[in-house]
Amino acid sequence: MSYSTPPGGPGNAGPYGAPVQQQGWYAPPPPPPDNSGEGKGLKRVVIGLLVLAVVAVFAVGGLALYKAAGGGSLPGAQGGSDEEQQILSSAEISTLLNGRTNALKSGDEDEFLKPFVGAAKDKQREIFKNLRKIPFAESKYMVLKQTGDGSDEWGSDVRLTLDVAFVHQIKGVDVRPVSEWYRWTVEKESESAEPRISEVGGSPGAAALANAVFYPAPWDLYDDMYVKRQAHTITISAKKNAADADRFAPIVEESAKKDLGLWGANTSSVPNTPEGFLVVLEPDRKTYTKLYNNDADDLGWDAGESVPMPAFNVGNSSDDDRLEYGGARIKMDTSTSRFTSSAWQAGVGDISRHEIAHALIQPQDPGAYGNDEKTSIRAWVVEGFAEYVSHRFDRAQGDERVRGDLVGEEFDGQLPGQDFEADNTVGANYALSYLAMRFLGEKGGEEALFDFVVDHYRTPTNLDQQLQKAVGMNESEFETAWAQYVRSNI
Repeated sequence: MSYSTPPGGPGNAGPYGAPVQQQGWYAPPPPPPDNSGEGKGLKRVVIGLLVLAVVAVFAVGGLALYKAAGGGSLPGAQGGSDEEQQILSSAEISTLLNGRTNALKSGDEDEFLKPFVGAAKDKQREIFKNLRKIPFAESKYMVLKQTGDGSDEWGSDVRLTLDVAFVHQIKGVDVRPVSEWYRWTVEKESESAEPRISEVGGSPGAAALANAVFYPAPWDLYDDMYVKRQAHTITISAKKNAADADRFAPIVEESAKKDLGLWGANTSSVPNTPEGFLVVLEPDRKTYTKLYNNDADDLGWDAGESVPMPAFNVGNSSDDDRLEYGGARIKMDTSTSRFTSSAWQAGVGDISRHEIAHALIQPQDPGAYGNDEKTSIRAWVVEGFAEYVSHRFDRAQGDERVRGDLVGEEFDGQLPGQDFEADNTVGANYALSYLAMRFLGEKGGEEALFDFVVDHYRTPTNLDQQLQKAVGMNESEFETAWAQYVRSNI
């Protein structure tokens, strides 16, 4: 079925981020280059790699728990020969970590900043003040990897790097602790000197992929972070954009209330359901793209994204209690038409309900999103559910969106595949996915729709059985009936 091209060209309406792809298993962060002889006459000590903790090392879309041989504890900075003196001990490394953890918790800014020097100290002062605005249920610093062993044969001038996880759980937002990865450069001039942290940045990432470390967060990017806390949302922006954040935040909060109400009305006792959501509002496109993914490419068409945050599962020994995801972080580009048009209230509500729906169901995902349809959560379920929730409160808006997105498209009767930028335009794939969920809900009822989505997230390989339970059809039968529904509704 073909439709004429909409204003702005085909694909113009795709408002959201592309479905997040599972990336696979990754090794811990790589060591820094050996720049021997660089910087203040300090000798670079790069002798070995020690993985020092059980860590989350999976990229967006999944989680792996990696434990190196002998890992789990914080060993001494060993590895030098008998002739080398231990200048920076494991006890001092532990003090650096625990001291920052305790100072952040108590609000002692001077103590928190004590080991930092130079520009690193100035930046950490801003970060400390930003972090104190967030209601953390848990926050602590843990070593992921140490490069360099802290020893020197002359008994002086050591420099090593620590890949550090900022493990945190935001009250009401995260159902498990999550983490952001930093790289600290630690220096010690002599055995009697205090260790100093001279550089802080994002970890280079698992297998050099910056999207695996969830850096930078808004508290890293903003000199002065504005935070508006409401019953179900924490809305964040730069202080200079506080007026716009105040204008949009009530609509974001109302969207969260609607999504949570719809979820509660159609599901019963789904464990690990978030009670609230963190939303970052950012008008600068480069900053928006950079949030939680330092080296990200700009998709160009997305206006928002729900970033899955892998759970930092240390301490959860029970397999039944272990989750792949502890929560999500929502970011939205407020320079887009949903926030700037004369109908901005409807636009902000639409995208907020969509992204919050993603975050709401994220903890049910076992890390099973990828390119293989047979083993992965289907993209049409992921995006169709979010679109259904968004348009559930405005059917006319949904109908208008479908007509606009399918104009000029050749409809082949097939459900969208895993790549939303293949075959059809992105907007068309969103529209077709929405119609799949709407058809399922009309055929089997809304509770059946929600049960189907939760079951499919948890066990994506059982699609046929899940569709049979929801609407009495297998996948092939459902696709055929849905294609007829699409043609009759356009």
